[in-house]
Amino acid sequence: MLIGTSTSAHQVEGNDKNTDWWHFESNGRLKYKSGSGCMQYKLYKKDIQIMKKLGLNAYRFEINFSRIMRSPGIINQREIKHYKSLIRELNDAGIEPIPTLWHYTLPMWLYNIHGFERKENFSYFIKYVDALLESGLDVKYILTINEPVIYASKAYLSREYPPFKRSYIMFNRVLNNILALHNEVYDILKASGYTVSFANNFMEFKSDAILYPVTKALDYLFNQRPMIQTRFDFVGINYYKTIDALRFIGSKIRRSRKRLWFIDPTGIRKIAEREYKLFKKPVMITENGVDTVDDSYRIKFMNEHFSELMKAKRNGVPILGYLHWSFIDNFEWNFGYNRNYGIIGFDPITKRRIIKPSAFALKQIAIKNRKT
Repeated sequence: MLIGTSTSAHQVEGNDKNTDWWHFESNGRLKYKSGSGCMQYKLYKKDIQIMKKLGLNAYRFEINFSRIMRSPGIINQREIKHYKSLIRELNDAGIEPIPTLWHYTLPMWLYNIHGFERKENFSYFIKYVDALLESGLDVKYILTINEPVIYASKAYLSREYPPFKRSYIMFNRVLNNILALHNEVYDILKASGYTVSFANNFMEFKSDAILYPVTKALDYLFNQRPMIQTRFDFVGINYYKTIDALRFIGSKIRRSRKRLWFIDPTGIRKIAEREYKLFKKPVMITENGVDTVDDSYRIKFMNEHFSELMKAKRNGVPILGYLHWSFIDNFEWNFGYNRNYGIIGFDPITKRRIIKPSAFALKQIAIKNRKT
């Protein structure tokens, strides 16, 4: 079984200057600046050695579209060499490289021509994918996109992410476009022999029995719609929390409910079992983690969720792997560096890595499940 961690480029690389996010961080539209961050772009070899010492055998990372295509249609071969070097280092360390091709950020020039709002812009992303294939990606698994519903809803409903719009019509269009783009890329990658999927954010919705139709509708929108509209070889599950459906839809009853969401380890098992029943495809947990400064709680969270995942496996669900979010404390979008998801910390001045006890807890999971 694959046991490892996940990250995304803008959150860990540092100085990701060609993106829409960097632009809006710089002009103040976004509250927090990512800056140099944990500088994994320069320090990836050191980070891979930490992964190796921890006995981890998988790492999900993002190949940064915005670095590789800094100008419309122009491929930066130096940046492709960088990611090929990262992949080679992982393979040499016995760590399965699992690249994601797109995780929220757009090149600023693509943002200026309306990004994924327009299907005619797909050609740029396809050219990026073709360039990666021509260079030869020494990987088995590829994730095309990350959390399409989350991106579309935060960018086109809640106005938290660029382009900060509020339109259900645009939300629906962009979501459909991203899913269609995934299918195009899936076919290209599949023809080259890769095992392909995307990472979907799954939420377990709970409510009183009378609201069962509401929970089913929410489940369809957030969980099942992306799966139904796409082609994939395995189910990539990002799971963090269970949602109180009453509070989510703004019911007056919500006033008696303390929280919109809560942590429920059984949710990871239920989702894995349900998705396998629906699609008969193996499951990979592509993200699962918790924001906490109490690392003993992170260890508890990790062990409880992994235990539930193993119950799903015993119940017949083929589990490819468990990737914890995140390898390192990083830039958490509209929360800046005020979130702590990593099993590794870092000094913001020296960038020195600080190995937390939870890293050794994940190491124990890796040791026990290496041959399963």
